[in-house]
Amino acid sequence: MIVSNATPLLHLARAGLLELLPKLYIRVVVPASVWEEVMGRGEPRSEAQVLQAVAGAWLEVRSLSARERQMSEALRRGAPVGRGEADAIALAEALKSTLLMDDRVAVDLARMRGVETRWTTSTVLEAHRRGVLNRAAARRAIEDLVTSGLWIRQDVLLRLLSILAEE
Repeated sequence: MIVSNATPLLHLARAGLLELLPKLYIRVVVPASVWEEVMGRGEPRSEAQVLQAVAGAWLEVRSLSARERQMSEALRRGAPVGRGEADAIALAEALKSTLLMDDRVAVDLARMRGVETRWTTSTVLEAHRRGVLNRAAARRAIEDLVTSGLWIRQDVLLRLLSILAEE
């Protein structure tokens, strides 16, 4: 199981890579606030249909408990993170789960709290490492994530592509 923030779900859906998540983690849990964000909060997103199709299968939307809400509020008061990021950190911490997130500040905050984190690109590397994607498919997946609008620092992108070129 893994807890996810909105950005990884949106970019994986845009890149046609959403099916990697259940293959790697079996179940993905998202806070209700993250679900509202990926659904577009009244502004329909093209990814919403794809995500709605998997909700309830391997994607679980979960409301925060009172304790998790308190933790999320404390995180937002203490750091420049949004509600979705704070809710995802609080939920991952409560579930003792890994967190899938791309926001640097939120990732650092989660790590300071002892929450293990993964980047969206980490899912591709993990899929390659586990044999879910061959080298060529993994390289294509990274390229598709960039095309989807996922911002990856140039040095990180070159490192990812060089890792996938080795073998």
